[in-house]
Amino acid sequence: MNRINKWIWVAAMAGISIACQKENVGLYNRGDSMVYFQVQNFSGSNGAEGYTTRTNFSFVDYAAAYTSVVFNAKVKLLGEVKDYDRALKVVVDEEQTTMTSYDAVTNPDGGYMMDFDTLKIKAGSNEGTVGVRFMRNASIKKQVDTLVLKLEANQYFEVLNAYKSSNVWSNTTADTIDGTRYTFLISEIYTQPSRWGDVAADQYFGKWNPVRYAYINGFFGFTTTDWTWATGKVSKGRMPFYARELQSELQRRADEGDPVYDEDGSYMQLPDAYRVDYSNVVLKP
Repeated sequence: MNRINKWIWVAAMAGISIACQKENVGLYNRGDSMVYFQVQNFSGSNGAEGYTTRTNFSFVDYAAAYTSVVFNAKVKLLGEVKDYDRALKVVVDEEQTTMTSYDAVTNPDGGYMMDFDTLKIKAGSNEGTVGVRFMRNASIKKQVDTLVLKLEANQYFEVLNAYKSSNVWSNTTADTIDGTRYTFLISEIYTQPSRWGDVAADQYFGKWNPVRYAYINGFFGFTTTDWTWATGKVSKGRMPFYARELQSELQRRADEGDPVYDEDGSYMQLPDAYRVDYSNVVLKP
């Protein structure tokens, strides 16, 4: 084999390898209908694709008006498409889950909402959607909360336990994906940015805590980027202006009987130069 033909052969084999990487879910009996979790999280210009069975989300940098968020886990079908709806059996893996189900009356501190009874692969389709609404509650400010969903066999489907992962960088380090489970990781954990000290924020906003920090960011529209880079909205020269604006807002809320509370449950207070007067607070009924 001459040098030119050799490199043509190598390129062809590499192309075949990449193509085979795209999705390899193993062998199955032709009569079986199997389901598995899979969400695409990468698509390259060369046609390579990557998949995951995990969603990681943080409410940090989202305004307080965003009280919940919806994510979908995709259930893929390995088998024949049918002309009728077929129910999916999805349960919560209680051993790996830290969240509880939300209910406005019985469990307002719960972390998720979903309707297990409506999950299906519809007629003419080769996939189903498992939608979950996650609540922005107090728990995720302290820890990363987890919801793990598990597919189980029923009268319509068996479950594909594992399949080969697509690795878009190399065909030698491909891993195996668990097709039976989908994991959601939800959090809202704040950490004090280094520039809080650089701009002497304690002198204007008071001592840092996550509740105060989140309120300030929401009021001014600051993001973590603004606190990370000197080119952001937060600068030492503008701190007196920000402190006056914050004092004005806290005072307005106090005067209207809707004071802002700090992490310890007390009214949010600023340093003496920008002190808020709470002496005449009459709480709204």
